[in-house]
Amino acid sequence: MTNQISWAKPDPPPNALHTAFTHAHETLLWASKGVRHTFNYDLVNIMDPDAQVSSVWSIPAVPKREKAYGYHPTQKPLRLVRRAILASTGEGELVFDPFSGSGTTGVAAKELGRFFVGAETGREYAELAARRIRAAVRGVVLRELPGPEDG
Repeated sequence: MTNQISWAKPDPPPNALHTAFTHAHETLLWASKGVRHTFNYDLVNIMDPDAQVSSVWSIPAVPKREKAYGYHPTQKPLRLVRRAILASTGEGELVFDPFSGSGTTGVAAKELGRFFVGAETGREYAELAARRIRAAVRGVVLRELPGPEDG
């Protein structure tokens, strides 16, 4: 296990029944099969190179525009998945998501110039993922990142 990242949700869904604490965070597990792993620290810390990157990521819930192709009950925000992929993979590498759901990982991988393989048992969600991934533009986010000469 390399890291555990807590996604702190500043706008969690309400707990209408008041039978438990509001589910205001999720945990991302970052593991590596071997000792060596990719960590693109400079890419995830591009906004403030003097700051330390924390294992607690405060990222809002999925915006409506990301649900334009359909609804999935546990969809993750692209901003969250992009950051995880950017931190842990290189351009042209393969990203695998065994629980693809709405295809957010596939969209983020394509936008970041990575290849993607996903698995989803629900036909409706597999079709939703396919629509979203088809609509994504390969490398679009990479073109938006400042390069070393910019900063």
